[in-house]
Amino acid sequence: MAEVEKPLVELLNDPRRALVNRITASESFAKSPRLRELLVYLAQCALREPHSPLTEQQVGVAVFNRPSGYDTSSDTVVRVQASEVRKRLKYYFLSEGRNEPLVMELPRGSYLPIFNPRGPLEGGREQAPGSNGQLVPVAPSATAIVGHPQKVEILHPAQKARSLSQLLLAALLVIAVAACTWLAYQNVQLRKGSAKPTPFLNHFWTQFFQNERPTVVVPSDFNLIVISDVLGRNVPLKEYTSHDYPKSLIDPLIKDQKINYFVSKAASQGAITPNDGPILHSLSFLSEHYQIPFRVISPRQVQMDSDDPGNFILLGHERANPWVAMFEDRLNFRHRYDDSIRKASIVNTSPQPGEKPVYTFENHQETYALVACVPRPGGKGNALLLFGISLASIDGAGRLVTDETAMARLYSHLGIGISDRIPYFEVLLEKKPSARNYEIIAYRIIKNP
Repeated sequence: MAEVEKPLVELLNDPRRALVNRITASESFAKSPRLRELLVYLAQCALREPHSPLTEQQVGVAVFNRPSGYDTSSDTVVRVQASEVRKRLKYYFLSEGRNEPLVMELPRGSYLPIFNPRGPLEGGREQAPGSNGQLVPVAPSATAIVGHPQKVEILHPAQKARSLSQLLLAALLVIAVAACTWLAYQNVQLRKGSAKPTPFLNHFWTQFFQNERPTVVVPSDFNLIVISDVLGRNVPLKEYTSHDYPKSLIDPLIKDQKINYFVSKAASQGAITPNDGPILHSLSFLSEHYQIPFRVISPRQVQMDSDDPGNFILLGHERANPWVAMFEDRLNFRHRYDDSIRKASIVNTSPQPGEKPVYTFENHQETYALVACVPRPGGKGNALLLFGISLASIDGAGRLVTDETAMARLYSHLGIGISDRIPYFEVLLEKKPSARNYEIIAYRIIKNP
């Protein structure tokens, strides 16, 4: 028997409907009428007939005015737009909707959204595992337990035990950095302005990123750097994106269940490094001027499926942003970190005459940054990689792609003008102690396979 359609009065009083209204009015959807229309249609179908199948063709006819029976194998508009809705939903619940009691998701392989309550709550307070393994209410902030130190067992090759005060200080520092940098970025967004029309920047950004594909900015994860330093190794992408991260790494280090809970929760969120802030600031101006809809997403929330078209801007080297590893095989200059001596370097895999095989950061002398623009696998978009030999050095990479004078120098090195098509490339920059700016010291043209 077919399910009876829900009455209109019930739908109007449904908290899920109110949630959809808030989402469509949010910054993520306010300037995208077609995405709003798609989201509302999918939500209405889910609320009225949650058990009735909804096909790609039905959505195409109802929302995108496609003719009945059109070929979905050649016309992928529904899949592309649904993928963008899926990403913007995740962004909404990480930003404006982070306090929503309900979470709306669009599962992969389905066009019917689902609604779930957010996390385990009891009386407005979060729950953490107690010593007996049962969930017990705890204070909503880690600061509530600072005055009650307990012993924490940390098994580390260099130091087998650390005091609770040291651990809490580190955890609170991570949380503070995450909160401050996120608030700083939000403040920057409110002060967006118009960048001056500049021919070289205009040519670069319009060629690579005005391709009718969404652009996602993925900053570094400060918490990941801390975890890598404690472990004495990089955390590979597969491990970083697993559902067990970071608990599988923290469990062997912290035996106290309550402290383990707080540290794991803080580390799982990701935290933007302060060094990424100025670059995000500059990108916000470029986004406004060139009408490129940039979205900032935590590296823990990124989905870089080969079938989904889109551009990515990755900030930070592989130790701070594991997504860089997806493109490392295309790079000649690669970041390396030796945990045994705690020093970073840029390795030149195929040195040319006059180039060094390895560039190191010694005693605050020369410092280095790298910019690479590479195609995504499968030709589904472009990726811009910006990183430095140290976290602070990323400012040299950021300046190259946001400053007209620096961009003009890049074009000169590549031997092209603004009437030419700019190739995929990677550029190594150096800044000497007495210099004000970074200078290009080596570059490579990357062939598009």
